[in-house]
Amino acid sequence: MIQSIPEEDDPIPDTSHGRKPSTDLSSGSETDVAQWNVLQFNTGSTLPFIIKCGANSNSELVIKADARVQEPKGGEIVRVAPRPSVLENMNLEEMKQVFNELPEALSLLALARTADGTRARYSRLYRTLATKVPSLKDLVSELEKGGALKDVRT
Repeated sequence: MIQSIPEEDDPIPDTSHGRKPSTDLSSGSETDVAQWNVLQFNTGSTLPFIIKCGANSNSELVIKADARVQEPKGGEIVRVAPRPSVLENMNLEEMKQVFNELPEALSLLALARTADGTRARYSRLYRTLATKVPSLKDLVSELEKGGALKDVRT
């Protein structure tokens, strides 16, 4: 079950983690989001995952969630979520490396036993998150028309 709760931009900047080297996916204005939408994912086997999503000025999906879902959580991290097409030609190990840069909740929700399964699960997750952001509805339609968002690879 997914619950969506709108949330205004956090008035206090997140300073719980230091800057990473230039490989950091969340540098500068790429992660500036005016309004966050909060989604709660209940998987039944663990505590619910809270993922906040919004859009930056480049119309990219930005996510904010706890770095880890178990204790110690390690604070929230903010990342631009890669479009599903980024995973298109990757093997499962390469996908795991991509997910290592993202909040753990995304890995737990998207990673499957196979590369094709992971692409399908991540595509559904990306669609779910992006459709909750009003300014990304056109992007979701564009990705669906272009075949980038599909539940199973053909």
